Amino acid sequence: MTKREFVKLKKGDILLAIRHLINDAGTILIKENSEWKVKEIELQHLKGQGRKPNKTAYLQNLSNGKTYTITKDNSANFLIYRRKRGRVPKM
Repeated sequence: MTKREFVKLKKGDILLAIRHLINDAGTILIKENSEWKVKEIELQHLKGQGRKPNKTAYLQNLSNGKTYTITKDNSANFLIYRRKRGRVPKM
């Protein structure tokens, strides 16, 4: 996903991991072709930053329930698979 697509990301969208994500020890954090749902989006307004806030998306794996956090910088490892249309239901 490009940085422009990340900015348009909304709660309820389904993302697909397009490659393995590995930590420093060499273990796999996120498997390729796993589906993740956007559970929450947080905007952080920093003083002196201007108008645009920093955006953070919290993802949850649909198969095992693990959570992961992405920002604009590390969103290139995901692809928007299904986009939620219409209003997001309250949970």
